[in-house]
Amino acid sequence: MVDYLEGKPGMVPEVGEVESFRGSGEQRGRAQGATASAVFASWNPQFVTLRRRSMAQMIILVSIVLAWYIGYLFMSAYQRDVMGHQVIGSVNVALIVGVGQFASTFVIAWAYGRYARHRLDPIAEQIRTGSDSGLADVPTAVSGKAGRP
Repeated sequence: MVDYLEGKPGMVPEVGEVESFRGSGEQRGRAQGATASAVFASWNPQFVTLRRRSMAQMIILVSIVLAWYIGYLFMSAYQRDVMGHQVIGSVNVALIVGVGQFASTFVIAWAYGRYARHRLDPIAEQIRTGSDSGLADVPTAVSGKAGRP
C-alpha cells in the first residue's frame, strides 16, 4: 500500500489493506461490497487527479457564486442609495444586479460544463476503460475473491 501511495502505478492493494485503511465497524461493512474496478479506481493516480481537479473547480465556482450573492445582499441591505439609483426609467441598479444573478448562474453552469468536457471527462474515460478492461480476475482488496459480484 505504501509503495502505491508513493506513485508506483500498477499496484492493486493487497487483501485486507483497504479494510485496515478504512477502519472497522460500519465502514468495513460498506467496503466488503467493493468490486475490483472500484478498488482499482480509488487507488489509481488518475482518479486522485480527477478528484483534485473536480474539487478545485467546485471550490472556485462556489466561492465566486457565494461572494457575488453575499455582495448583492450586503449592497441591498447597506447601500440602498446605490442600489436604488435609477438607470433607465424605472430600472434601477438592484434590478440589474438581481437579473445578473440569474444570468451569471447560467454562465457559470456553461463554463463548468465546458471545463468538465475538456479537463475532467477525458480522465474519467481513461479510468473507466482502464478499470473495466482486464480486471475481472483481479482479487478485491477486502474479500480476496476474483471476479465481480
